[in-house]
Amino acid sequence: MKKAFILSMALVTALLYSLALAHGAHEHGVAKMNIAIEGAKVEIALESPLVNAISFEHAPTTDAQRAEVRAMAAKLRKPEEIFLLTKAAQCRPVEVSLASENLPPELLGEAAAATESDRHDPDVKSDDKAMTGAHDEHDGHGDLDASFTFACARPEALKSLDVQLFKIWPALHEVEVQLVTPSGQKGAELTSKKHTLAW
Repeated sequence: MKKAFILSMALVTALLYSLALAHGAHEHGVAKMNIAIEGAKVEIALESPLVNAISFEHAPTTDAQRAEVRAMAAKLRKPEEIFLLTKAAQCRPVEVSLASENLPPELLGEAAAATESDRHDPDVKSDDKAMTGAHDEHDGHGDLDASFTFACARPEALKSLDVQLFKIWPALHEVEVQLVTPSGQKGAELTSKKHTLAW
């Protein structure tokens, strides 16, 4: 049973990844969100230009910019205040992951282990890293990738999601959503005036 669940979640993750690729280019004011509901778990994958969440898209260079990143990460690490799932379903967050090529993992509250292992990876030359970093800073665009996992005590009561991102990110105007549930798949566009998704 556990293997079947893990396999089904892997399939859902692969589907969400393919849906994310299909969404297209970096667009300020717009974020993309993929939601998968499988049994008692709700997986939310969010991709957004950094400028929707903070005032810049490059690596932070000042204390004020570093503080801005930390404040953004602190809000996202309380997903129960941002993604309001049907109250009767009794969902609670169990995992949050935040990443951006332009932001240091430690500012996002993530362990820097992956970065450290990259430094020791014999297949990645230091010149390659320097060139990649230079490209990321000079292309003017940076994205935030975030994932949130909720576990629900009463998943049968799960009927809706109210997205409060518009309150904490004033520069955000639209969230393009792809939702996958056991009963099917649907797409939606959320805005500051229409921010509840029902299924």
